Amino acid sequence: MACNFTRGTRFIRRFAAILLGMTLAASAFAVDAEEGQRILDTYTAADQLAQPRLESIRPFTGTVKEEPLPKSVADIVTKLSGLTTKAYDVDGIHICETYYSKGKKKKNNAGKQPLLIFLHGGGANRAYFFERGENEKKQYGKATFYEYAKAGLRIVTLDAPGLGDSDAGPIDSLACYAETVHYIDRIIEYYNTIGDVDATRFALQGFSMGGCTALAYVTHGSYKPVAVVSDAGCPDFSSLGDDPLYDCFDQGKFHMPAIMTKEQVLSFAKRYSPINWPEKFEDVYVLAGNGLDDEFNPAESMRTLEAKLKELGYTDFHFEFVSKYGHWHIEYIRQNALTMLKKKLLN
Repeated sequence: MACNFTRGTRFIRRFAAILLGMTLAASAFAVDAEEGQRILDTYTAADQLAQPRLESIRPFTGTVKEEPLPKSVADIVTKLSGLTTKAYDVDGIHICETYYSKGKKKKNNAGKQPLLIFLHGGGANRAYFFERGENEKKQYGKATFYEYAKAGLRIVTLDAPGLGDSDAGPIDSLACYAETVHYIDRIIEYYNTIGDVDATRFALQGFSMGGCTALAYVTHGSYKPVAVVSDAGCPDFSSLGDDPLYDCFDQGKFHMPAIMTKEQVLSFAKRYSPINWPEKFEDVYVLAGNGLDDEFNPAESMRTLEAKLKELGYTDFHFEFVSKYGHWHIEYIRQNALTMLKKKLLN
C-alpha cells in the first residue's frame, strides 16, 4: 500500500509540473503575442509606410566613435593597397567604411565621393561584403568591394539590427528589415556631415535579406536613392509563403528569434512589402537578379514588380532571371552592377 501511495504521489507531482510548464508556456506566448502586436503596430503604422520623402537631409544629432575593425575585415583589407578602412559606432549602428585613398580621389560632379551602402543577408554581418570579395578574388581575380572603392565610391557596410555587433535585439526578421530602413536614414544623415562625401547621391546594394531591405528602403526610407541593386532579393515578403517566412527566419535559424506570432508575421509582410507601392520606384534605377529556382525569395514576385514598373511607364531598370538557379549571388549582378553605379553616381 505504501508503495502504491508513493507511486501515486510521484504521478501527481509530475502531472503538476507538466501543468505548471504548460501554464508558463501559455503565459510566455501571451507576452510574445502582446510584444509582437506592439512591433507590428509600430512598424506598419500609417506614418511608417511609403511616406513622402524629405526634400533635405535632417541634421545628425547622434554620437560617433571609432572602434576596432572586425578581425576578418582587417585581415582582408591589409592585403590590398590604397584602401582606407575604418569601423565606427554611429549612434549605436556599427558600420565599416572603406574608400580608395591612394593618389587623387575620384569624385562626382559635386566634387565629392558618393555613397554605396551594402546590406548583408540573414545571419551575416558588416564583414560579409569584404569576405565575399575575398572569395571573389580567389575565383575571379577581382574583389567587388575593392573595384567599387577604386572607382571612387565610399562604401559603407552595417550590422543589421540584432546581428553582428548591433546594439539592437533580439529582433525578428521583418522588424529587422524595417529597423534597417531607419538605420539607413541615420547613416545618410551622418555622412551628410562629412565634407568629402555626397550623401545626397547614394545607392543601396543587398544580397538576400539585404536585397529585400534595399527595396524596402526605396518604399519607406526618408531619402531617395539614385539606384538600388537587389541580388536574390524579393519585393513581396508575403510571397515567401506561410511556413517559410515564419519558420525560416522567426524560429532562430538565422539568429533571429520568434517574437511575433505567425499571423502577425504574415500581416506585417502584407502591409510592409515594397510591391504595394511601385510608384515609389520612379527615377530610382533598379538592377535586380534572381534565380528561377530560388526556394527562399521567389523570382515570380520580382517579375510582378517588373510588370508593375512597365505599367507605370518606367524604363530605368533591368531584371535578370537565371534558369535552373537557386538562392545565391547572380553572376550578372557581379559583372554589371559597378558599370551602372559609376554611370548613376559618378557622372
